[in-house]
Amino acid sequence: MVLGLFALPKVVVKNPSGIVSQEAINTKKLEKESQMHTTNISEEQKKRLLILKNNWNKAADEKDQNQWTDSLVSFYKTINQWDSAAFYAEKTATKQNSEAAWLKAAENYFEAFTFALDTNKVRILGEKGYQAYEKVLEKNPDNLLAQTKMGVLYKYLNPQAPMKGIQMVSAVVKKDPNNELALFYLGTFFAERGAFPEAIERFEQVVRLNPKNPDAWIYLAQCYEETNKPQKVKEALEKVLRLEVAPEIKKEIEKKIKSIK
Repeated sequence: MVLGLFALPKVVVKNPSGIVSQEAINTKKLEKESQMHTTNISEEQKKRLLILKNNWNKAADEKDQNQWTDSLVSFYKTINQWDSAAFYAEKTATKQNSEAAWLKAAENYFEAFTFALDTNKVRILGEKGYQAYEKVLEKNPDNLLAQTKMGVLYKYLNPQAPMKGIQMVSAVVKKDPNNELALFYLGTFFAERGAFPEAIERFEQVVRLNPKNPDAWIYLAQCYEETNKPQKVKEALEKVLRLEVAPEIKKEIEKKIKSIK
């Protein structure tokens, strides 16, 4: 999230319009891409993948199926095939039709959505994630994680009418004023609109709730930068350096701190 430090990153989220009519098409596209991926991996990886898929297909019960789904998902992630990981999580969710299984599928689609670069794939993954979160809420209307992520996706999928997505996330904070994830996304929404004081208020609340959230500290530093508060920028970035972040990010932050007068 910190790549391009101090150029506020855009928040991930995408147009439920056409979701139902496109569902079968999107699933077919992902299935085809999942098959195509196998040509881009080593022979050893192909063998490992075949074993995992066979075990997944032969799963005797739900416990076995969950175990092999987790193994498949983890393997796909190690080879950076996030869409295939989500695809198999969804196949399991379709079989089990439980809140937990649909939430796992939804979270994997959301993750794949954030990593995707191709515009069409981004949209497909966002829509699939939105649909999966809807399934979660059918099982449990009070699932605040699903409500939050649906709001984020709705905002991204409907750039011409983002307010409904923002309201969906705001509704989570009304139900749970200390919901870290919803507060974080609200902060990013305010930052995108240039409403930096409001963004700062949300991010400061997030870091009070969880001082070990590096993304919140980084966004907070960016918002302080936009409101001409260099000392606060420095303090926020120094907090990040005490947390576990990638070496390349630490290097960029150290460089930024040194540049602050």
